[in-house]
Amino acid sequence: MRIALANLCKQGGREYNQDYLASSVNGCEACLVVCDGLGSYVGSEIASMLCATKIIETYNQVRSVDSGKAVTPDFVQSYIQSAHAYVSEYKNQHPEIHSSCTTVACFVTDGSESVMCHIGDTRIYVFRQNKLVYQSKDHSLSQLAVELGQIKLRDIRTHKDQNKLTRVLGNDYNVEPDCHCDSVPLEEGDAVILCTDGFWEYIYEEEMEEDLSSSATPEEALAKMEARLLSRIGKFNDNYSAIVAKVVSD
Repeated sequence: MRIALANLCKQGGREYNQDYLASSVNGCEACLVVCDGLGSYVGSEIASMLCATKIIETYNQVRSVDSGKAVTPDFVQSYIQSAHAYVSEYKNQHPEIHSSCTTVACFVTDGSESVMCHIGDTRIYVFRQNKLVYQSKDHSLSQLAVELGQIKLRDIRTHKDQNKLTRVLGNDYNVEPDCHCDSVPLEEGDAVILCTDGFWEYIYEEEMEEDLSSSATPEEALAKMEARLLSRIGKFNDNYSAIVAKVVSD
């Protein structure tokens, strides 16, 4: 078995794209990263790029020495921490982007164990037999409203505080990512989606299930999801980005 990928990273209706994707895949070993720079802060497209590339670089360094350690929760969290330090140091050297910051979602697997880490509202979804089995929780005021029982989870998409985040990477202080470990080995047909809010805001989870189940490849599934998005967006929609990964037979 191996992991097959499809991805997109689009500017949408904004003046420039602050999303960034990165990945490293070798058979069923993979590190997938999606970042979304915060649009209201100058230079956040740089923060998202630095964050994603540093995570992949650090993962590859660890994997080259000990592939078993590369997928342990402590090491995956260290990839995020290294990225934060890297972004912070860059900002110190370039004060014109001192306020820049980014979200991050990272999925790491060796086929037997998988670790999901994230900061912000860039999401990680895991599907087995085309059914959603894991969804990361946003670090946002809207997610807090869900936890308090004030709104339903699907209503985050239209909630007034949907874009008000409670955690980001690259701030003046380091924040811990949420980390979820899955010891269930990957099987053929399993799928993972990492996506920014500009993507998931327009596509419901049951639609993701439907498009995965009706598609032969991750490229086909992603194309169907983007078609849904394009039929629903307005003129000035956000950047939208996603990685769709699927376990396929050799």
